[in-house]
Amino acid sequence: MARTIDAVAHTARREEFLDAAQLLIESQGYARMSVQDVLAEVGTSKGAFYHYFDSKQALLQAVVERNADLLQTHLTPFVDTPDHSALDDLQRFFAALAGWKTQRRDLLTALLRVWYSDDNAVVRHKTRSVVSARIVPLLAAIVGKGVAEGTFTARDPQQTARVLLSLVNDLNDALGELFLTQKPHAPSATRVRPVVAAYTDALERVLGLPSGSLRLVDVVTLAAWFDGGDPVKE
Repeated sequence: MARTIDAVAHTARREEFLDAAQLLIESQGYARMSVQDVLAEVGTSKGAFYHYFDSKQALLQAVVERNADLLQTHLTPFVDTPDHSALDDLQRFFAALAGWKTQRRDLLTALLRVWYSDDNAVVRHKTRSVVSARIVPLLAAIVGKGVAEGTFTARDPQQTARVLLSLVNDLNDALGELFLTQKPHAPSATRVRPVVAAYTDALERVLGLPSGSLRLVDVVTLAAWFDGGDPVKE
């Protein structure tokens, strides 16, 4: 007689492994994490682990896929909304992306040094690749809508979306580096704003928008990250 699998229990157990792996990756880095560490965190046997994942790499892929799915779900409502222009959609998309990170500021702040360490190089690469597969189609839909409206100029919305996401990722790296090197108790948002302005200008040029059309990161968000939450006055 075939064994009956409780789908709910199976999913819940798998989530326990993912939660444990994510916690360990965030606290010590993927390279230092072992399958045995995950087993100890979950409190189970190696046999149980291999019932769900065939390797440490497969576990990492599942963690990355889960986070990418959550981000995609968060951003999808801001794509191709009938009551907004493509420029509005794009602005709201970037605001939602920034808000997603700001809501997790304390966690992300604690993770920054681990995230940019050599121990998480594999995680960074996989995360960028998986997130790109989820986010590029959303951005491409917005770009395509903007081209149809005559607001954006782009030969290929899909490839233009890849360029946009590459710029956003590069800005994230630049801001992460500035955040890690800022001096304690010293307001830094004014130092960061020219960096954001340069990337905003680049995105506008890629889309054929007039200068000042986009606000990639607002001053309140910058202040929340770099000045302890006090908005920088214009």
